[in-house]
Order: sequence, then structure tokens, then C-alpha cells
Amino acid sequence: MKKVFLFVALLCTAQIAMGQSALSRSRPTPTPPPRVEVYAIANDGTQLQWTVYTPPGKGPWPAVLVIHGGLFRDGSFADPGVVPCAQDLANAGYVAFAINYRLAPPGSLPGQRSLGRSPDQYNDVHLAVQAARDDSRSNGQVGAVGGSAGGTHAVWVAATGTAGADRLDVGVSLSGAYDFSDFTPDPELALFIATVTNYVGVPSTNTAALRAASPAWVVNNTVSPLLLVQTVGDLMPAAQFADMVAQLNAHGVRNYTAMTISGALHSFEYWPQIKSTALAFLASGFAGRTH
Repeated sequence: MKKVFLFVALLCTAQIAMGQSALSRSRPTPTPPPRVEVYAIANDGTQLQWTVYTPPGKGPWPAVLVIHGGLFRDGSFADPGVVPCAQDLANAGYVAFAINYRLAPPGSLPGQRSLGRSPDQYNDVHLAVQAARDDSRSNGQVGAVGGSAGGTHAVWVAATGTAGADRLDVGVSLSGAYDFSDFTPDPELALFIATVTNYVGVPSTNTAALRAASPAWVVNNTVSPLLLVQTVGDLMPAAQFADMVAQLNAHGVRNYTAMTISGALHSFEYWPQIKSTALAFLASGFAGRTH
């Protein structure tokens, strides 16, 4: 009888061990947490940081900035929508740099002394483009995926700066704001006006200053390839998307794609729905430009 009990005990132990071994084999290898690094020092002394997501294997790889939203006054590289986007980019073979930038009042980065209004944030993103281009993990090509305010920044640095230096090679904008002077009636117009006037630091009557800080008013036919996305019921006023498309067409730009998808999600909320399109657009943009 003791032999029987001993055999059963050994058998159960072996089965448990086998089950644990199989379970351990089925578990994915944990993804290491992204590294937090200082990518530049802003002109007010603020340390600008990014988190880095690297693909498996050995680089260098094309680099893609992930630019958070937050009404130009909030947000972080740790935002819920930013992290999965950066992880997807790394899985697709890009080194992803999810960036922080100075924030307009009332937000601020640690150590920030400036108000973070335009052009501070644009300058920070230009610094990020240059830092990514010079990074040893990058092959010298730099794109971006930005959402909401981050989409605004992505278009701005695709249209301004120096090609091959602090200008993007290709950009993806999700629900960006493009013409801060367009107050076409919209259910979200009050929020839009409060947001852009706070970012620029002028009243809504100062059309010249609002336009000077608007991507739609600085774009020309040298702009880098752009993918512009919105949803039917987007939080961003619908006129913004139309304004950007109209300005690109007016300048004869042909290297852009504009798409409206169903639903009412905003910015990185719909990243899973357009991920494959965005990745294909980035790949195409990088293939068309070398440094």
C-alpha cells in the first residue's frame, strides 16, 4: 500500500512539474521597461526626456518619435495611448522615442521656467528630431506619430526646419489641430478656442498670431510626406482637417494621404484601427528618402 501511495505522489509531482514547465514555455518573455533618457536641454534649461523602445536584434533602425497630446498643456510620454503605439513601432522594426516637451500653462515639466507656449513646444520637437537623427541607435531617418496636440507638432516639424536635420522625413498626425484661426461653428469650438489661444498666448481676435503658429499656414510644397487621420465624430473640430487638406492642395502637395474613419474616437484612441496603414505609410516615406 505504501508503494502505491508513493507512486501516486511521484506521479502527481511529475505532472505538476510538467505543467509548470509547459506554462513557463507558453508565457511570453517579459518586455523590459523603456529607458528614460534626456534627449536635449531646452533654451530655458529644461531637461527634455524621452522613453526609448528598441526592436529585437541589432540596429541601427529608422527612428520614429511618438508625440503625446493633452491640449498643449498636459500629457506625457507615459500616456495610455502613447505606450502601445511606441511598442507597436518597436515590434515593426523602428526605434521609438516617446517624447516629452514643455507644456503651456497650467502644465509644466520639472525644472521648466518658460511658459511653454508657441514656439517653445515646436522648438522642443525640432530638438527631438535632431537628437533622434544623431542617435547611434538610429540609421539617420526620423519619422513621427503624433496625436491631437502631438499631431499638430508632427505636421509643424514636417513642414519647417532643415531637411536631413531637424525636419521630419515622414509624419503621421492623428486628430491634429492645424489652423488656430478657424472658428467655424462646431460642438467643440469653445474648447478649441480656449486651447489654441492658451497655447499661443493671445486673444481669439489676434488672427495674425494664431495663423503664424498654425501648421496649415507654414506648409508649402517642400513638406515631408504626411498621413492625416480623423474620425467622423472626432473631438477635434472637423474644419481643422479640411483646412490642412485645402492648404496642401493649394501648394500642389501630392505626398500626403488624408483619411476619415468611422466612429468618434480621438487621437491615439483609434491607433489600433489605423496601425497597419500608419506603419505602411512610414515604411513608404522612409523608402523614398535617404540621408
